[in-house]
Amino acid sequence: MVGTLTFIALFFSLACSLVFPVVLCIVFLRKQRPGFIPVLLGMGVFILFVLVLESLMHNLVLTNPGISDFFGKNIWAYALYGGLAAGIFEETGRFLVFRFLMKKKTEWKHGVAYGIGHGGIEAILLVALSFVNLIVYAILINTGNFDAMTAALPKTTADALIAVKDSLVGEVWWTYTLGGIERLSTMAIQIALSILVLYSVVQKKYLYFVLAILLHAAIDIPAVFAQKGYIDTTVVEIVIAAIALAALCFILWSRKLFPIPENVPATVANPASGSVIAPDSEAAPGRPGDSANS
Repeated sequence: MVGTLTFIALFFSLACSLVFPVVLCIVFLRKQRPGFIPVLLGMGVFILFVLVLESLMHNLVLTNPGISDFFGKNIWAYALYGGLAAGIFEETGRFLVFRFLMKKKTEWKHGVAYGIGHGGIEAILLVALSFVNLIVYAILINTGNFDAMTAALPKTTADALIAVKDSLVGEVWWTYTLGGIERLSTMAIQIALSILVLYSVVQKKYLYFVLAILLHAAIDIPAVFAQKGYIDTTVVEIVIAAIALAALCFILWSRKLFPIPENVPATVANPASGSVIAPDSEAAPGRPGDSANS
């Protein structure tokens, strides 16, 4: 039987990887009004540059016997390859969008919206769908229908599902919360990297684009070691969570890096009193100094 705490952990991670990105997107769009285009572009870049182009490169590289054998014997080379591949493809996708498709959307809020789209679709496609499957399997196990299902499947598929059952029944429940925590952390990191690349385009300081690639690679390299069993996954998740906290601080601080849009007056005169007042958040969305959650 799958325990109650395991079910809670499964639903927690599903909420973090599905509900949270959707709610964050809706709230941010309503509060900051960046438009839905940056979100769509963020989603599109992840699908095209990661799921299609990067995956195609991995299929070509890792199926080469010579390269595969080399990476198998050199974990550092494999980790560096994996980290740089992720950094180059994702950050290049961001750069091209900001440079050519978002020329008129250069405010802080547009970078955040892009990051929400990019990180949100990543969470849904890579994590949320997996947890939906795990929850379905857990329900089948507890209702006694799992064994009947696997009995009708080919042996290879049945063996894989039996391994999933053994994990759900025997694994420590809290390990299933790591997927959700990791998605919350990754969302913050994806938004921060989006802002960094947007800043590099707006200010034409392309070294920041290179920095984004290197930061992305450095964050992904420990995950490769964990995937291969060289580092405990929990340790990696703690490190990524710490990086995410730093990323969140950068997201909030970075508003001052983006100038007030030229078509928004810095102040508005009050004809009744003759005084000068600052426009509110609806009149000047995305101004430096406003709270992201206001």
